[in-house]
Amino acid sequence: MRLLAIQSLVVLAGCVGILWAPHPLAQTKGDPEIGAGIAARVCVACHADDGTSPMPNTPRLASQHATYLVKQMKDYREGRRTSEVMGNFVAALTDEEIPHVAAYYAAREAIPGVVTDPALLAPGRALYDDGNPGSGIPACSGCHGDEGEGTRRFPRLAGQDVGYTVEQMRRYAAGERTNDRGLMQTVADRMSEAETLAVAQYIASLMVLETEEE
Repeated sequence: MRLLAIQSLVVLAGCVGILWAPHPLAQTKGDPEIGAGIAARVCVACHADDGTSPMPNTPRLASQHATYLVKQMKDYREGRRTSEVMGNFVAALTDEEIPHVAAYYAAREAIPGVVTDPALLAPGRALYDDGNPGSGIPACSGCHGDEGEGTRRFPRLAGQDVGYTVEQMRRYAAGERTNDRGLMQTVADRMSEAETLAVAQYIASLMVLETEEE
C-alpha cells in the first residue's frame, strides 16, 4: 500500500518538477548575521526572534530550508501566494535582503511542536507514512521525508503548528493557495477534515534536531 501511495506522489511530483523550476534568486546564499538585523526589524512580531512563534496558526520558521523560504517570500511579494499581512511585510524587502532573512531563520534551532489531540497521532502517522490508496492520497513522507525533514523544494514539516497546517491544507483544497502548481491542491482536495487534522497532529509531533539542504 505504501509503495502505491509513494508511486502516486512521484507522478504528481514529476509533473510539478516539469512545470516549476526554482527562481534564480532561490539559489542565492544569504548571510544569517545580516538576516538577523532585517528579521528584527520586519519579522519578529509574528515569527519571534528564533522563528519558533508561540502565536497560534502562525508558521514556525526555525530550521526551515532557506531555498523554500526564499521562494515563499518572493511569492508573497509578487502575489503568487496571498496574505494581507505577509504581503505588506514582504513588500518592504529587497531582492538582496530576502536570502539573508531566509538564511537567518534556516539557521535557528527548531523546538518540538505542540500536539493538542494525542488520540489522533496513530491515524495521522498511518496517513503520513502510507497515505490512503483508496482515495488516492499519497504518503506525505514521499516528499517531506520520514521525519518531516523536507528538502530544498519541499518544506520541513516537523513540529509545525497544528492550526497553521490545517489552515494551509484548507486553503490548498479551496484553491486559495496555488503557488506550488497544483501538487498540494490535488492532495488536500482528496483529504477529509478528519484526515487533515490527524496528519497535522502527527506533523506537530515530529522533531528533527538537525536538517541540511539536500
